[in-house]
Amino acid sequence: MRFKIQAFLTKMTCHMTSHKGSIRKSRIYVFAVSVLLQFTSSLVSGQTDEAVPWSFRSMERRGSGSVDAFIEAQLTKQNLKPNAKADPYTLIRRATFDLTGLPPLPNEVLSFVNDPLPDAYDRLIDRLLASPRYGERWGRYWLDLARYADTNGADENMVYPNAWRYRDYVIRSFNQDKPYDQFILEQLAGDLLPDASDYQQDADHIIATGFLVMGPKMLAEQDKEKLLMDVVDEQIDVVSRTFMGMSVACARCHDHKFDPIKQADYYALAGVFRSTATMANTDHVSRWVERVLPHPENSGRRARFDTKKEALESAILALKSAAVSEQKKKDLKQLQTELKALGETGAGLPQAMAVQDGEIQDLPVHFRGNHLTPSKERVRRDTFGVLDPVVPMPQMEKHRSGRLVLAEWLCHPEHPLTARVMVNRIWKGHFGSGLVSTPSTFGRRGALPTHSQLLDWLARTFIDEGWSIKAMHRLIMKSTAYQRDSLSDSHQSDLDPENRYLWRQNRRRLEVEPMRDALLQAGGMLDLRNGDALTEAIKGNKSYYSGKDEVFKSPVRSVYLPVLRSRVFDMFAIFDFPDASAHLEKRSETVMPQQALFYMNNELIDQVARSMVQTTEGESSTSLNEKLKHWYLTLFARYPSVEERELALDYVQKNGHSMRNGLEQDRLRRWIRILLASNEFTYLD
Repeated sequence: MRFKIQAFLTKMTCHMTSHKGSIRKSRIYVFAVSVLLQFTSSLVSGQTDEAVPWSFRSMERRGSGSVDAFIEAQLTKQNLKPNAKADPYTLIRRATFDLTGLPPLPNEVLSFVNDPLPDAYDRLIDRLLASPRYGERWGRYWLDLARYADTNGADENMVYPNAWRYRDYVIRSFNQDKPYDQFILEQLAGDLLPDASDYQQDADHIIATGFLVMGPKMLAEQDKEKLLMDVVDEQIDVVSRTFMGMSVACARCHDHKFDPIKQADYYALAGVFRSTATMANTDHVSRWVERVLPHPENSGRRARFDTKKEALESAILALKSAAVSEQKKKDLKQLQTELKALGETGAGLPQAMAVQDGEIQDLPVHFRGNHLTPSKERVRRDTFGVLDPVVPMPQMEKHRSGRLVLAEWLCHPEHPLTARVMVNRIWKGHFGSGLVSTPSTFGRRGALPTHSQLLDWLARTFIDEGWSIKAMHRLIMKSTAYQRDSLSDSHQSDLDPENRYLWRQNRRRLEVEPMRDALLQAGGMLDLRNGDALTEAIKGNKSYYSGKDEVFKSPVRSVYLPVLRSRVFDMFAIFDFPDASAHLEKRSETVMPQQALFYMNNELIDQVARSMVQTTEGESSTSLNEKLKHWYLTLFARYPSVEERELALDYVQKNGHSMRNGLEQDRLRRWIRILLASNEFTYLD
């Protein structure tokens, strides 16, 4: 009904604006209808025009026990009957893909299915969480939020030679089960944290701030103050959407149209990031900050670097302070060139994209977001007053940017957004949709939670468990709701067509990375080593990517392939991989002819099919029936049914047992290609 009202009002708007009456009258009509459209849009999202959105309020402590207690209460209320538990074959495939992004190996499937002990499933979850493959899977989720890329994109698609350090830091953090509050502190203010007990941790603190640098930048922008404010705006957007599930960036030009965020709030936060040095210079083509990483082996090289740098600076200063000849001017220019090169290379020391505190400043409000029209008064650096007294507003440090204070404010155990947003993202990773279906839009423009008490209980539990992400995986995956069968039922679907109340598990299409990795593993080609940095994978000019596809042919896991803005890998583009130019709350899931054509014609599919046939070719004692069992276990984590075996045998042996071996091998490859192109391979039940 709400959608019909909106459609009707939109039609009225079009009719009135095209009417031949007075322009002034049409404008009045358009204004009136636009107000009605805004009202109905809030009805569609289920939210009313209350002073404070639900997500800004304190998390409730009502309810206790388990995930299933909250789910069952809603199912009973909606007269829905839940599905039964999925079979063991389905469970191990679902859990293994969910936590590692890879299918289970045949021996792992059989070991789990034949395990008679009641804690077999619990031990499966523990094993998967302990695997280094876990961080590669869940780190990739985070990289979508962090708009990770190996090139700048925008006007100058320059290579980020050290971006991979941030990628590996994220993967390492998930594998270590780094507390989420610490994860936030490091990414927003790692450089401001006290020195750690070891060099790797100190290095990670610097690397983590690459989160703030990853965005695209208009490096050739001639108005350099605009460039810096655009960088600040992009940082505010990614920080607010990633950690708070809401966009604050639109308050750059005016008060937020839907959420209680004033333009002054935006510039209070903008002062924090304008006091942070992200850009190393603002030359014609600007450069971002790269910082030398701490390491015991670097101390000697760093000392030599500092000595040479000081000598060059002293020589330049001496030449500048005296009247010099033309030859001396040439010497000065040469010394300046050497100093610049030394700064860019760091004398061979390992470096990372990172930020550091810059000139500390409060900003005026910019009228309509234009830095050329500032207000007279400056806004004190701060967080959002709308959350006070739920979370007390902190006191900013006078001689620091305020990033550490901001990060600590986000990690406050009473912050109403931080924990809610993260547990909702974890839930989405296991069900395909969050309890809030708009994971980065928790304000009035977003959806209401389907299970608000469950969301708050999970958030409180998350904090009580020390912000442990792995603890949340265990809690969710051990629930009956997660382990349900995904089969649909016509009666239940009529009552709840979108499965909002979780009477069944959702069937989900795999993202392109686990899809590609599963293909490589099935063909025995997957290389589990880390990928190279992009600058090591390309030849020629290291500053700009040349556009060649050779860098994508490495058989490493997909998370280690370079992410090139404005040049997404063909296979990835077909299956909805993002351009990584901005924070991405969830990926699209399109269906297009190119996807079917990929499975019909792509070279990788043929390589996998050939490899799977060759793997069993030398085993002369292995019957075709046994080969089929092995292939089905490899691709689907189950045995073929009687009907499937008969179809395969009939297809392969169509000309009888006297068929030439070469023809049989060809038919086997074709049959495997049919299996690879099936929905069962690309979907998770």
